Amino acid sequence: MSNKIEALKTALKKLAEDHGTPLFVVDHDELRKNYATFKKHLPRVQAYYAVKANSDPEIVKTFYEAGASFDVASMAEFRLVHENIKHLPAKQRQDFIWDKIIYANPIKDVATLIELDQYKPLVTYDNHAEILKLKKHAPNAGLVLRIRVPNTGAVVELSSKFGASGGEAVDLIKAAFDAGLTVEGLSFHVGSQSTNFSNYVAALELSAAIFAEAHARGYPQVKILDIGGGFPAPYDKHV
Repeated sequence: MSNKIEALKTALKKLAEDHGTPLFVVDHDELRKNYATFKKHLPRVQAYYAVKANSDPEIVKTFYEAGASFDVASMAEFRLVHENIKHLPAKQRQDFIWDKIIYANPIKDVATLIELDQYKPLVTYDNHAEILKLKKHAPNAGLVLRIRVPNTGAVVELSSKFGASGGEAVDLIKAAFDAGLTVEGLSFHVGSQSTNFSNYVAALELSAAIFAEAHARGYPQVKILDIGGGFPAPYDKHV
């Protein structure tokens, strides 16, 4: 073990000498291993890399080559992912965008929506004003309703910023359909670095209830469930 540590120290020292400091070093084998771990333990779940976590193009490329999907929150992030698929035939490229990219910022400016519309992506929303903007500027987008769920115990609590309440969820789904848009599903986020598993249980139960009501009211096409992030990284012994 000591030989491996010394070899690592030597390699890092040489990188610092070659490139200067501060220096950020990424182990792409570790990225691939982490993605494989998600796929192993959540085989029925499509894993999306949140590009905002680190938008380095080489990291995005590694996850693309590994077969990952992508969560983007800005046009800059969308374009980074798009660089990897721009060479694909038009239909294959569009299929990738629809199936493997979600624009997960519930509030988008007009310029963003106009640019996004040509790509026909999935986008999140959580209020009536956003429905009106989408209808006018991005009618080709598919919608995913962001709902508010418990964030108890999360390091970064997001429910106070984003998400429709459970009581208004189906009305917002109806409003989107009435506007001529299509709602594909629901999304939630239990908060960043969440170690409280019950948050997921509560969020899934709320989602199931909203799905049931939406289907009962005539919207069976609402099927996708985006379970967000929040999976804790092992920063300390408690994770």
